[in-house]
Amino acid sequence: MLAGRLDVGTATFAVREVPEPEAGPGQVRIAVAAAGVCLSDVHLIEGMLKPQYLRGDTVTLGHEVAGVID
Repeated sequence: MLAGRLDVGTATFAVREVPEPEAGPGQVRIAVAAAGVCLSDVHLIEGMLKPQYLRGDTVTLGHEVAGVID
């Protein structure tokens, strides 16, 4: 699937192919129909905000989503 990814170390943004997530026990997977960029995403891009618990150097932007349970 495609995702808008920000490298927080270099502040570069790119649309990348990433693996489709699998729902675990007690979870659902959402087929995203729309995603918005909010002020926290802008702060990440500008370097004013750093994720506390980031595995690696990249983060997917657009956490405000709408969709249907897949």
